[in-house]
Amino acid sequence: MKIGLIGFEFESANKGCEALVYSFLSLFNQLVTKDVTVYNFSGTNIGMVSNYFSDYKFINILPRLKDVNMKYFRALRSCDYIFDVTMGDSFSDIYSKDYYFHLIKQKVYAELIGKKYILLPQTYGPFEYAESEKKAKKVFNRAYKIYCRDEMSQKLLEEKFGIKNSVLVSDMAFILPFNKTKYKFSNKEKIGINISGLLYKGGFHSENQFGLSLNYPELINKLINELSDKYEVHLIPHVIDLKEDAYDDDYKICELLNEKYPNTILAPAFDTPIEAKSYISNMDVFVGSRMHSTIASFSAGVVTIPISYSRKFEGLFGSLNYPYVVNAKEETTDSAYELVVNFIKDRSKLAGVQKESMTIIQEKNRRFKESIRELLKEK
Repeated sequence: MKIGLIGFEFESANKGCEALVYSFLSLFNQLVTKDVTVYNFSGTNIGMVSNYFSDYKFINILPRLKDVNMKYFRALRSCDYIFDVTMGDSFSDIYSKDYYFHLIKQKVYAELIGKKYILLPQTYGPFEYAESEKKAKKVFNRAYKIYCRDEMSQKLLEEKFGIKNSVLVSDMAFILPFNKTKYKFSNKEKIGINISGLLYKGGFHSENQFGLSLNYPELINKLINELSDKYEVHLIPHVIDLKEDAYDDDYKICELLNEKYPNTILAPAFDTPIEAKSYISNMDVFVGSRMHSTIASFSAGVVTIPISYSRKFEGLFGSLNYPYVVNAKEETTDSAYELVVNFIKDRSKLAGVQKESMTIIQEKNRRFKESIRELLKEK
C-alpha cells in the first residue's frame, strides 16, 4: 500500500504539529503493520518519525508548487490514499491569505491527480475573505472523505458549504503514545505551565496579532510568581526552535523566565512530541497556551487549564463538554488570573469532568479507527 501525507510536519519546532503525524501513523500501524510506503509531501524532512515506524518505508517528496516536476506528479498518482491534515488548524486564512492560497494549491493538485483524497480531523475556518471560501468549497466538494475534530467546524461545513456527510471525531493528538516513566520527578505537587513564545511576543505581524483582551506576559509572570510559592512549577515549551534568530519558540522564553524565577524548573528541549507528552504526563495540573500541549496533558489524565487565543480551543474542548477554558480574547489579565487560580483550587471537580470527557474521546477515537478501517477496504 502507498499512502501520501500532506499538511503533516514530520520535523518541526512545533511539537503539536509533529504530534499529528506520530498519532496518525500510530493508529494506521494498528490497521496495516507492513508493506506500507509513506510519501511525505509536507515539505519537511522525515526527522525521527522513521525510527518509530521502522516497518514502513518513507519517501520524501518536496512540494515544489511553483515549479512542479514529474516526480511530484508521479508520486501523487501512485498513492492509494492521500491524507491531509493541514497542520490541524491551518485550513483558514487567519494566518495570511498568501499562505492559505499556497496550501490550497497543494490540495487541488492532490485531488486532481491522486486516487482518494481524505481530509483528516482538523479545524475548518474561519475564513475572512470570500475568495478563501470559494477556494475551500472546491476542495471540500472534491474530497473523498472529510473528518472534523470539532462541532464548530462540522457546523461550518454544513451551513456554509453544504457538506452533510462529514464525520465528527476528535483531534488525532489525543491518541499520541507516551511513556510516563521516561523522566524522574520529585514527590511534590507539580504544576506545568506551557508558555507560548509567540503570544509572549505579541504575534508575527503586530503587537497584538491575535486580538487578546489581556496582557499575556503579565498574566504568565503573575501566575509563575504566585504559584511557585505553593507548588513545584515546571516551565514547559511545546514549540522548540533553538536557532538564535527563531521567532516562534517557547524554549528561550521559558529559559528567561526560569532565570527570573529560579525556584521554577525548566523542562528539556524535547526532540519529539512523545517526549513532551511523557514529561507533561507527570504534572498534577497543566496550564497551556499551545493547544496541542493541552491535548497532551488532557489525554494523559492531567488536570488541564487551556488559555485560548483562538476559537479552535473552544471548539475542541466544547465538543468534549469541558468548559474550563480561559478565553484570552475576552478576559482581562486579572480575571484570567483569578480563573486559573480558582480552577486549580477546584481541580478535583475539573478532574471529574475531564474523566467524563475522556469517555467521549475514546468513543470518537473508536469511531475514527473503524472509519479508517472501512476506508482501507475501499482500495
